Amino acid sequence: MKKTILLLFGLLLASDSLSAQEKGQFVLQAEANAGIMFCYPYQGTFNSIDLEGAVGPVFRYQMTDRLGVGIGANYCVHQFLQYLPVFADAKYSFGSGNSKPYAELRAGYALSLKKVDTWAESGYSLYYSVEGFYSQLILGYSIGHSDFGIGGQLVNLKDEGIEFGDGATGSHPFVKNRLKPGVFLHYAYSFRLRK
Repeated sequence: MKKTILLLFGLLLASDSLSAQEKGQFVLQAEANAGIMFCYPYQGTFNSIDLEGAVGPVFRYQMTDRLGVGIGANYCVHQFLQYLPVFADAKYSFGSGNSKPYAELRAGYALSLKKVDTWAESGYSLYYSVEGFYSQLILGYSIGHSDFGIGGQLVNLKDEGIEFGDGATGSHPFVKNRLKPGVFLHYAYSFRLRK
């Protein structure tokens, strides 16, 4: 088993030396994230931790040997919610060579694909969706074509609903937007396209 792992690691490093990122090169990155989002829908305190996963592409242009900028989109599933963030991406590599640390920053807009209808005991009918502001910061290490990282994100959880009052006050529609933090593990594989 150890020999197999060492062989795979050696092949990864050897294949990496054939195609380092260069200025003027285009990169297509396929990625997957798995993590958790902290939710606090009622009293402003953390009362749930929800699983979340995402897959998607990023298309990047290497402006220098260290800095690449691009655009991307991920299909995200958060418990019963689904959303599609579309974002601008900037990745900076620290150092040169084929194995190096990096930082990646993203900002964009999340489009809701699926809402959840719930009933709160406090007299609200709610529709939850992830829609609006979206951002991520990923810190990691590149080895060849592969990126391994850990990230943090902020997404907008939108609460839409109706508050039911007593007979005298009737019902009142409302919309609340709250930024929700999350953390995740990140893996990406880059296909480096020829200039």
